[in-house]
Amino acid sequence: MPELRIQFKALVSAGIMESWRQGRAQAMKLLVVEDDGMLRTALLRLFGQWGYGAEGAATAGEAMAWLEREMFDLVVLDVGLPDRDGFGLCRQLRSRPGHQPLVMMLTARDGRREKVRGLEGGADDDVVKPFDPEVLRARLRSLLRRAHLPLRQELAWGPLRLAAGQTTLRVDGATVELTRKEALLLELLLRAGGESLSKGELLHGCGDGRREVGDDALRAHMRNLRQKLTLAGCDPNLIETVHGIGYRLHPAAAS
Repeated sequence: MPELRIQFKALVSAGIMESWRQGRAQAMKLLVVEDDGMLRTALLRLFGQWGYGAEGAATAGEAMAWLEREMFDLVVLDVGLPDRDGFGLCRQLRSRPGHQPLVMMLTARDGRREKVRGLEGGADDDVVKPFDPEVLRARLRSLLRRAHLPLRQELAWGPLRLAAGQTTLRVDGATVELTRKEALLLELLLRAGGESLSKGELLHGCGDGRREVGDDALRAHMRNLRQKLTLAGCDPNLIETVHGIGYRLHPAAAS
């Protein structure tokens, strides 16, 4: 239990620090399905301070009752529930007609098998406990942004054209070959549509599930991507560094 108490304090502290930074409320609703009352309370408090609407459930039955009467954008779902495991609940959610919320699984520290089971069962992401509140926030923002973006086959920004999931970029009709990481980073920036993405969102978004991408690797990938874009005739400042946050596509380049 000491580890859980430490995580509870970290979550509450993160929420206090972030509450005054939140510039506007986000009209999105989350359901926290977690049988540990202390952790559930901390998550609900944290999400509220980040500007999300949030409800809590301690069992799969309570979660289904919430989902039958209200629509949620995202369900934060613990694997170990007293009445049913989270994998079964996730599969049940995915079999229901109508609205489909995003699902983020909460898994154990050594949960590689749990991660695979969750993703195969329909989960959109997973977070390993105990988790860093900043990492959790970045993943939430990334998932919720994805939920409200239409799935486009081709992404465009100024002279750039990139087919989703591909590594061949077209710049004013000419082709530029990107590495997988470069293409993932550019796709994230294109989907953001000129909004700033934090380093945490980019690090998570370009991960491959086998190894972590660090700050140094992110800077190297960005440097190489910028060089390729500049050589293709793009403005050197097309990818703009937003100090203290991360990166974005320069708005002036969209026209």
